Amino acid sequence: MRSASSVDSAARFSRSLRSACLAIGLSLLLAACEQGGYSDAAHALNDLGVAQMGRFEYAAAHGTFTGLVDANPSWHEARVNLAIATLNRQDEGDEQRALELALAVLDEDATQVRAQYLAGLVNLYVGNPGAAASWFMQVVEADPDDAYAAYFLGQSRLQTGDYDAASRWLVEATRIEPYLRSAYWAGAQAMRRTGRDEDAAELLAAYQRFAPNPAARVAGFSYKRMGPKAEARSVTPTPPPVPRTQPDGPLFAESQVIERNLPAGAGTTLTTVDLDADGYADVFVAGPGGAAFFRGRARTFTAAPHPLTLLAAGRAPLWGDVNDDGLVDVVFCGASSAIHYQNADGDWNETRDLPKPCTDAALFDADHDGDLDVFVTGSEGNELFSNNRDGTFRTLAADLGLTGSPGRQVLVADLDADRDVDILVVGASAPHEIWQNDRTWNYAGFEGYAGLRDADITALTFLDADADGHLEIYGATETALLRWPDRASPAAEALQIADARTLTTADLDGNGSADLITLADGVVTAHLAGGAAEVARGTDLVLPVTLDGTRGPGLVTLAGGTLRWWAPGSGRHSYLTVRPSGKSEAEQMRSNASGISTKLRVRAEGRWSNVAALDAHSGPGQSLAPMSVGLGGAPKADYIALEWSDGVTQTEIDLLPGLHDIDEVQRQLASCPVIFAWNGDEYGFVSDVLGVAGLGFFTRPGETASPRPFERYLLRDDQLRAREGRYQLKLTEPMEENAYLDTVSITVWDVPKDVQLALDERMGTGTLPVTGRPLFWKHAHVPVRATDRLGKDILADVTTADRRAAPPGPLDPRFLGLLAEPQVITLEFAAPLPTDAVLLAEGWVEYGYSQTVFAAWQAGISYEPPTLEARGADGAWVTVAPGFGYPAGMPRQMAMPLDLPKDTVGLRLTSNMEIYWDDLRVVEETAAPSGATSRSLSPRVARVARTGFAERVNGPQRVPHYDYRVRTPYWDTKSLRGFYSALGDVLPLVEEADGALAIIGGGEEIHLEFDAPPPPEDGMRRHVVVEFNGWAKDMDLYTADGETVGPLPEPPGLTRDAKAARDALHARYNVRFQEGM
Repeated sequence: MRSASSVDSAARFSRSLRSACLAIGLSLLLAACEQGGYSDAAHALNDLGVAQMGRFEYAAAHGTFTGLVDANPSWHEARVNLAIATLNRQDEGDEQRALELALAVLDEDATQVRAQYLAGLVNLYVGNPGAAASWFMQVVEADPDDAYAAYFLGQSRLQTGDYDAASRWLVEATRIEPYLRSAYWAGAQAMRRTGRDEDAAELLAAYQRFAPNPAARVAGFSYKRMGPKAEARSVTPTPPPVPRTQPDGPLFAESQVIERNLPAGAGTTLTTVDLDADGYADVFVAGPGGAAFFRGRARTFTAAPHPLTLLAAGRAPLWGDVNDDGLVDVVFCGASSAIHYQNADGDWNETRDLPKPCTDAALFDADHDGDLDVFVTGSEGNELFSNNRDGTFRTLAADLGLTGSPGRQVLVADLDADRDVDILVVGASAPHEIWQNDRTWNYAGFEGYAGLRDADITALTFLDADADGHLEIYGATETALLRWPDRASPAAEALQIADARTLTTADLDGNGSADLITLADGVVTAHLAGGAAEVARGTDLVLPVTLDGTRGPGLVTLAGGTLRWWAPGSGRHSYLTVRPSGKSEAEQMRSNASGISTKLRVRAEGRWSNVAALDAHSGPGQSLAPMSVGLGGAPKADYIALEWSDGVTQTEIDLLPGLHDIDEVQRQLASCPVIFAWNGDEYGFVSDVLGVAGLGFFTRPGETASPRPFERYLLRDDQLRAREGRYQLKLTEPMEENAYLDTVSITVWDVPKDVQLALDERMGTGTLPVTGRPLFWKHAHVPVRATDRLGKDILADVTTADRRAAPPGPLDPRFLGLLAEPQVITLEFAAPLPTDAVLLAEGWVEYGYSQTVFAAWQAGISYEPPTLEARGADGAWVTVAPGFGYPAGMPRQMAMPLDLPKDTVGLRLTSNMEIYWDDLRVVEETAAPSGATSRSLSPRVARVARTGFAERVNGPQRVPHYDYRVRTPYWDTKSLRGFYSALGDVLPLVEEADGALAIIGGGEEIHLEFDAPPPPEDGMRRHVVVEFNGWAKDMDLYTADGETVGPLPEPPGLTRDAKAARDALHARYNVRFQEGM
């Protein structure tokens, strides 16, 4: 097989020329046929609809195009635009409406290629792959250079089981558009199903190479991912873009002297930080002879006294908020190292010694737990100080095999593009050390950048000049500058730059690409895309510093005792400057407050830029500086994507040049699938389910929680009503996670009205198994007194299920879902409780994530589920249910059978978890009452759809509410990589508990319908129990296999035949590839 990535340049030119001619021809035809036939007002209205679609305002665009088509019913382009808006609006029945609109156009013009394409998409969307393939075939015949048409044709063939045809068209998609990543993965899977494993491996290698590249594209059923023909189109002639040229003028202004008489020897390290939090970068100079501080102003720097200058002699500073209090702290690296904490009054009296000689160090979140750790190298090798978030540190290098040999420089970066930070240490001599971070404190030797370990290098830096997501590394030697283009490079390239003593990077001309800066033989040189530019001579130190967020970085240089400022000149474009922070108004954080290691991708007029909040300077110390990215002449950044150190992605749009302070948005990333039920008026929010069935949830290194792959949920009588003779439920994923549904059923109980029904359900963490069985009861024991840990009366909070729970107490700001002090609830009863009673509770929990559980674990803290104690007749407290569990997610009822001491009159609940107990009582279980009936309902409809993200609003005490009527098509979420269930019918996947899984991701749902039985007889009350068999998995950095859909879970005991049947269903239905954002 020919390599999927080795596209012949001549063929590519020919294809591009053919495409350009076709595009020009179509544009001229549209201009001639449409512009003349419709008014300027009509074109303006069409353009408005196109703009609204670009802003993802689908309902507004639908209204605009509807009015346009009503006034111009013969305008096919406008009618196709209306069909596209209809498909993306996602109201009930919109898919069929969109298809009817497209078919109506085709009835009048059978060659309308956009209508053909849309007809193919809608048929594929609703689960008619055969019909979809016939439409896409017409499209590829009319336009053989449409990679998306080839891709969706391949997907259609994949869904019909024609794997040979599927692989041909998917490979063709990669040939047409090598950056269409989805086609590589899907093509590889199709090839594997035909036994072409070697060809499949070649496609997967290409897929992995494109993984971190922001220019790589993903195809899917969402706007801007369905291909150009599925985008609303303007037919107004668009003027060609004006080429951007570099502004006239010098790169730097004339240098200014900041200080002429620095103390002798005060010049071995330069760092920058906004130490006084006034919005301007400051400069700190340190060396064996002393230190000096220079406060930044609008255009220059001025000398100023600072208490740290008295402590810095002979030590290099590393700046960052070590204790997450919002103030910058400093780690001094030297023969004696220490952390100095800044207090709110500006004092620096609090210190913490780091007992390890230090030549260089790095301050970063090594374990992605939300705080800053310290890695040092020096004459005695390396040490990693892990931050316990309580002012103490653990030394881990020996345990992790990182002690190494004496080093001179530490460089940290995401060398393998996998969302975590790796470590590179330049030794006093070769071999050097590169460690790949495998998370949970696992490090392994790094296999990339061949030859780097043994090279005679003295300094390193990194950048991503071509914004492909792969870091280029530069290493200085006495004879040359070595360049590794990426980690897969078989060897370094030797550049004719000898004996560079300092390497660093910055975008100096504003073109959006980082430039290499070298200091060799006293000469500072900027290596720009257009060639090298000498900046200064006779220089000892150089440091890029951004004083003005619009003008970008200048340079601070030190020569002898003279410190100079080289301000940005007029010969550069304007800049976008971003200062990220993990801090927010939320009580708990997930990323470090300094934003260190945050990745930033910038999109401006079709160009990408890639940078990270990591210090790439090869000298000792570490600056805390904003990220400055040139806009290349664009008036704004169209959008930016930040990836925080906790792995969360956040986007911002339409950012103007200048400085932008951006805090991480604290949002719910994962919990469990959310259910909605038709209540007679709307699909009302019920709660979440399958939190008990989380896959890969971290508990401690090497261990994950054991999922319970079923959960039963008791619906209140006002939550479910029949609609057209059927109960209708929606299992949705409004977060960054997957749901794996094996089967679902409903049990309808009709019970005498004087009998209540509960379920033996909870997150079971104790020894008593959870059965889900029905529990019937009549009599309840309600506490007559309830107090908290401090003895405060909370009776009203725990005796009515009104979403006003007992306050759990102060939260631990370090760890999501943990309390600063254990919550203790003591219940007193008027009469002794029966020994075999049932604890019945209403409440909800704020789940921690795998990442926060890991962070707490390494700090020596564990999440302690509630323990129940009972006070018997002798007045002594006895533990009756240690660590038994809690309500498994959002507001719900839980129950647990008890074995109480005789004459129990008091119960006590204790836990350090953030649990909101809303109603607590003890009930007496009875046998199933006479006349009670039950019937089991299987689904009649199971349909996967992409319906968007329901709006979530948190009330007091984090009470969640989702509004299905208010949905957004996009959110800052990613998809696990792999195959999902095809949109449309999935009933064969969920009819039985056979391991055949319906798989959905964020923004998707499984719509379920069940035949509703007749109403209950007089004197009977109906209880509806929904049983879900399945699993859920999120994308947390510490969730096992959190990047991929697989490995797929399965129920125990499947026979070989059952597995074969399951695999056949998966091959038929689970063929929709998704990944990333």
